[in-house]
Amino acid sequence: MTGRRPRKETGEIGSTRISATAAEIIHTDLPIDKEGLENFFATRFLTAFNETHPLGPTIEITNAKQNTTSNIDFDVSCAIADFMELAELNPRSEHFGRAALRDGKLNVYEYAKWIFNRIIRKKSRSYGARLSGRTILLLYSTHWQFFPSERVVECLRSHIQIHECDFAAIFLLFTNGDDLRVLSPVHPWEGLKLRKPSDYSEFTCWNLPPGRSAWNVSLK
Repeated sequence: MTGRRPRKETGEIGSTRISATAAEIIHTDLPIDKEGLENFFATRFLTAFNETHPLGPTIEITNAKQNTTSNIDFDVSCAIADFMELAELNPRSEHFGRAALRDGKLNVYEYAKWIFNRIIRKKSRSYGARLSGRTILLLYSTHWQFFPSERVVECLRSHIQIHECDFAAIFLLFTNGDDLRVLSPVHPWEGLKLRKPSDYSEFTCWNLPPGRSAWNVSLK
């Protein structure tokens, strides 16, 4: 027994560099351990959150302290939360997830239902209402095949409108085509009442591999 932490398969993300004569795929090396991955995505989330103030101009997240893997991922100072938890969107244990690894195609309702039940609801029940109520949940993906579309986000919001949620806030980390620093708020959501979750079963989320859709991740 060596005591080493297992290496984590992180998938592939990257960008495309376009010149006058060629298109070159630029691969991004992600950390291979769980704590390294969480720090990678959490750092970018915190920067974007404090720049854009999605929960109001006075709400920022400071003093983030990463914990060991046996605890909630981060202690934070924030008006609405004391903790931050990260969860990777990686449904490879499901038939639809293994199929998506091949073609990047996901049914919106099926994927959103999986995220809600297997991540949001499962973690909330594990922590209990009191702890969840002081925790911000950040969802991220390390496989381009599993990037959620805006329809997936809408369907997630619809699930929460119906079934409710104990977390203080839930965010997805997105790209605008240039940088991995775009936040999509899942909860709380104060928009119009959405259609019921099953209505999204008619929609498909298509993800294109690096080289056909371009985005950059700053490693600074």
